[in-house]
Amino acid sequence: MPLFTPHSREKILSPTLAFALKFILCFAVLTAVFEASRDTAGERFLIEDCILKPTVALVHALAPNEKLQLIGRTLTSPSSRLHVTRGCEGVEIFLLLGAAIAVYPASWKAKARGLATGLVLAYLLSVGRLIVLHFTLRYLPTAWEALHGLILPIGPLVLVTLYFLRWTGKVTPTTVADAPHAP
Repeated sequence: MPLFTPHSREKILSPTLAFALKFILCFAVLTAVFEASRDTAGERFLIEDCILKPTVALVHALAPNEKLQLIGRTLTSPSSRLHVTRGCEGVEIFLLLGAAIAVYPASWKAKARGLATGLVLAYLLSVGRLIVLHFTLRYLPTAWEALHGLILPIGPLVLVTLYFLRWTGKVTPTTVADAPHAP
């Protein structure tokens, strides 16, 4: 079957393939923008003030005697040091979800609601992951490799993907035919 036919130029890509290509492009752009912000005040605010400091505060709320401190990007306690490197802070989950919702064919209102709820979920998963890693490193170091290397990177990704799939099932997809036409 030829890829191009006179009557189907607009149907060159299936909707799924078109979504996948737009998603990859959007994720690449968001990642490039975030990478360009590395070592800036904005990036430090996002990672240190918005993710790491709340992580320490939640650990203190859960275990007041924990004596956890944030030194740079290292969560330090009397018997453990968890250095949070690139990729471990969970920003990629935000970018993946943001890209998926941005390119999904839904109304802007539905996208805004989906993104707001999804970003809260991604945030809680990122902070929760760091809390679990801290307690694992401190109290169950034998489980570190399995949790750090496999379960905790994949778990939040699966949960955010399930959230996205649930969200897509609740919104009405828009099509090119639904879009307003220029005069």
